[in-house]
Amino acid sequence: MATQREYTWQDLEDAIGQDFSDGQIHWGIEPLTEVTIRRFCEPYEIDFPLYYSDEVARQHGYKGIACPLSMVQTVAASAIWKPGDPTRWPVPERNIRAQADPETAVRPLPAPKTAAGFATDSEKEYLQSVYIGDRLGRRGSKLVSVALKETSVGVGAFTLTESEIVNQRGETVALFRNGGYRYNPHPKDASPASRGAPEAGRTQQPKQREIPPARASYIDWGKQRYFEDVNEGDEVPSVTTHLTVQRMVIAAGSNRDFNPIHHNTEAAQAQRNPEMFINNGSIQTLWERVYREFAGLDGMVKKVGPFRMRIFNPVGDSVVTQGTVKRKWQENGENLVELELWTESSLGVSVGPGPILLTLPSKPS
Repeated sequence: MATQREYTWQDLEDAIGQDFSDGQIHWGIEPLTEVTIRRFCEPYEIDFPLYYSDEVARQHGYKGIACPLSMVQTVAASAIWKPGDPTRWPVPERNIRAQADPETAVRPLPAPKTAAGFATDSEKEYLQSVYIGDRLGRRGSKLVSVALKETSVGVGAFTLTESEIVNQRGETVALFRNGGYRYNPHPKDASPASRGAPEAGRTQQPKQREIPPARASYIDWGKQRYFEDVNEGDEVPSVTTHLTVQRMVIAAGSNRDFNPIHHNTEAAQAQRNPEMFINNGSIQTLWERVYREFAGLDGMVKKVGPFRMRIFNPVGDSVVTQGTVKRKWQENGENLVELELWTESSLGVSVGPGPILLTLPSKPS
């Protein structure tokens, strides 16, 4: 049998359509709790009442406090270590990264050996709400596409896989498509990578722009935005986020993306990245704050993405997540609105643009 070192990029392309899971549901660490929701929302300063108040959630048609949409993948994440396991940190190496539990890890893709990687794409379809006490698991890991490409950081391949998230009753609550770039960094004596341009492989020059001030949510959640209030081309209120070390460490802990490139400068630069940069989960949560503040308590979010991370969002920068109303229409008795969101850093658009599909209630007659 071939080992991973013997695989070629052609082997990876030939594997498109295969499921690399073992067919089992791999359950998250623990059921959803109020504490984990609060800790998840804290670094992003999300004060959406449905995530905090059982009473308010029930008044708006929910069964109780609901899980943030961008937190679903975190609730379904497997444990790094559990009682009875061997140590995951067997040597005193400064930047050692714990290996995944072999019982929950998906089979490795048949690709050449690579030294680095990061998330690139995200698309989520949400089918039903998740509540306090629910336990989530991930099922399936189907390889959907492969695109070989040399970028500013190295030579490798963009991959896209799909999976589903289920609850303890076996019901599918979300469908996920996640993309990543696995690569071998350019030699150290090669020209240094631009300050993050993994997709285009080109340098973007900083531009002067006015950054809106960072703010806590100013939304009056007692006021609902209605379908009739929205016009195509309307601006979506923006949110500014300052990327500090503390904030990025808290965020990595809350969304359980412990890849050191997101909280360790030395580890990030060892992979030819300019600095540590925020992770995919953080981007999704920044977007959630924006579309939740736009949709209000009675807006329902159906789908997020697809969108792509275009350039890194490094520590020390400030990012603005903003957007416009792309279109609105009525279909099968629903008031549908599609937003187009993007995140912008000092170097330009870093994430997106990408669509958010939601519904809004009609104005009371």
